[in-house]
Amino acid sequence: MDETRKKIIIQEINSWKQSRMLPEQYCNYLLVLYSQGEAQPVTPQKSKSRKKEWINGIAMGALFLINIFLNYFTEISNTMQIVVTTFSILAFLFFLRRFKNTKLLLPLSLIGLLLLVLVETVQVTELIAAGKRSILYIGLFFNCGLWLWIGQKYKLLYFSISGILGLVVIAYFLLI
Repeated sequence: MDETRKKIIIQEINSWKQSRMLPEQYCNYLLVLYSQGEAQPVTPQKSKSRKKEWINGIAMGALFLINIFLNYFTEISNTMQIVVTTFSILAFLFFLRRFKNTKLLLPLSLIGLLLLVLVETVQVTELIAAGKRSILYIGLFFNCGLWLWIGQKYKLLYFSISGILGLVVIAYFLLI
C-alpha cells in the first residue's frame, strides 16, 4: 500500500478514536495493523471535553431547578411564570441544537426541554381555562404524544416508555 494512503488511513483512525466513533481497542488494533507496528496510538483528549460537558450539564440542571423554584416556590404572577418558562424553553432549544451530537448532553437537554414544555402546558391551561379538565387533558395528551415521538425519533427508550405511561394514566383518569 502506498505511504500517502497509509498516512490518510492512520489519521482517519486517530480521528475516529478521538471522537469515539469506534471503541479504543478497535482503533488501536487498526492503527497497529495499518502502521505495521510503527505508529504509536494517540490517546484521546478527554479532560477539556469532559469538563465542558460537566459544566454545560450543571448549567442545564441549574436552569431547570431555578425555573422549577420560581414556578412552584415563589409568589410571582402566573404571567411572569409563563414568561420565565418560555425563556427557559428557548434556552433548552439552544442547548438541544448545540449538543445534538453528544451522548450525555442531548438526552439532558431533551429531558429539560420536554419537562418545561409540560410545566408550560399546565400553566397556560390554568391561566386560560382554569378548572376545565378536558382542556388540560388535551394538553397533557399532546405532551405524551410529543414524548413518544421524540423517543421514536432519537431512539431513546425511556422517552417512549414515559409517553406510553402518560397516555395510560390520562386514559385512566378519563375513564374514572
